[in-house]
Amino acid sequence: MQWVVFVVCCLAVAIPRVRAETAVDEERSPRLIGGTNAPWGQFPSAVSINTTYNLHCGGSVVDRQHVLTAAQCVFNANQRLIDPYWITVRAGDIALAPVGARRQTRRVSHIFVHPQFNIRTLEHDVAVLRVDRPFDLPSNTINVANRTRRIVPNGAACQFAGWGASTNAVTAPVNVLQRFLPMTVNDRNTCNQGTMHAGRVLESHLCAGNTAASNNAAPCFGNAGTGLYCERALVGLLSFGINCGLANNPPVFTQVRFYNRWIEQQFNQTQSLQPGWTPAVL
Repeated sequence: MQWVVFVVCCLAVAIPRVRAETAVDEERSPRLIGGTNAPWGQFPSAVSINTTYNLHCGGSVVDRQHVLTAAQCVFNANQRLIDPYWITVRAGDIALAPVGARRQTRRVSHIFVHPQFNIRTLEHDVAVLRVDRPFDLPSNTINVANRTRRIVPNGAACQFAGWGASTNAVTAPVNVLQRFLPMTVNDRNTCNQGTMHAGRVLESHLCAGNTAASNNAAPCFGNAGTGLYCERALVGLLSFGINCGLANNPPVFTQVRFYNRWIEQQFNQTQSLQPGWTPAVL
């Protein structure tokens, strides 16, 4: 029974707005529609982030003791920062269950949220997590992400790696193996049309993936903070447009290149935010 509960709960996402608990629970079903099973070592920096609040996200190893994810992933439904003690990071395993011999599991000791994060608009949606002890490196299945510092051009062919189900059906069984989806980078103006994100996609964002309806390649709930990789470099963190295959809601990513300096500054930061902290709404 414990194994079944683990699989069902493994990828629900933190909802950035205050809602009734029943509504939140309905939107936290684990999904990544379609894709192809990832072989060992294809995405060695990808991790699964889980909490006792049933908030589940993806992330990327960016240092021996630090993981990069979306800021929305460390807040509860009341928009308050959760206690890092309740966050678990699982790295080095492409299967959510059963536990593989290559998996390295860590508790989080510190949370660093970008100081300009806006929990309503999800601008500057980036956070760094410090784990309680460094990952054992070198490893055959874990590696530090190569973070891009270059502009990613429109039309670039990229890959999104996460976990989920093969279809968007409510009864679709969860695929516990890591899968990846092909995603092409879209023109920002296209994604900012009134019928899509209506100007919400900023320069610090990257819009990629399906603009039309899709039943075989789309991220869904449970994958916020998960990485987008172009030419094997980490370029983005899934923030919004988690469209579950619907049209006119393309996935939008926080562009990593805009935050590289801030990310690196957190590696030596000693003052982290206290549980219960609420970000200012700018």
